[in-house]
Amino acid sequence: MSSVTLSPLAQSADKQLLFARLGLNEQVHKLLLGEAQAARDRLSRSEHNLTDQSRADPSVTAPYKWDEISETAKHYEILTVVNNAGPQTRPYYGMGRYVTNVNEENWVARWYLWHSFRYRDNRDNRTRGAANNGNRAYGGKDSDGLQHCGRLL
Repeated sequence: MSSVTLSPLAQSADKQLLFARLGLNEQVHKLLLGEAQAARDRLSRSEHNLTDQSRADPSVTAPYKWDEISETAKHYEILTVVNNAGPQTRPYYGMGRYVTNVNEENWVARWYLWHSFRYRDNRDNRTRGAANNGNRAYGGKDSDGLQHCGRLL
């Protein structure tokens, strides 16, 4: 596997585009998703990770949602995931590494973390019955539970 850095992919990009960009297979995808889910759980349980606005809102309770968590906490957790990556996932995070004027970033870790939150935050809000019926064209979920943002795959 090459250690070439690829240009960032939007966190809302479809799973199939991510697979094509990184040359992923289902086994590695599940490992990356598992690392993101563990990071999501760490972020979701501590009020220290909240934005000031979310911390001040008494209606905000754990487990916290993506938009309730500060960018600083997300950034720290993304770098933690990358630094603690397993041998099978480390090369893929290497392809997602880039540096801005002030920070090291990783779009692969961010993609998985964002999708992990999307799945968890939306799974209980699914429309029941025939209105949605799991159709991915209308924001349904793939077999791995990932939300696909209303795009056809």
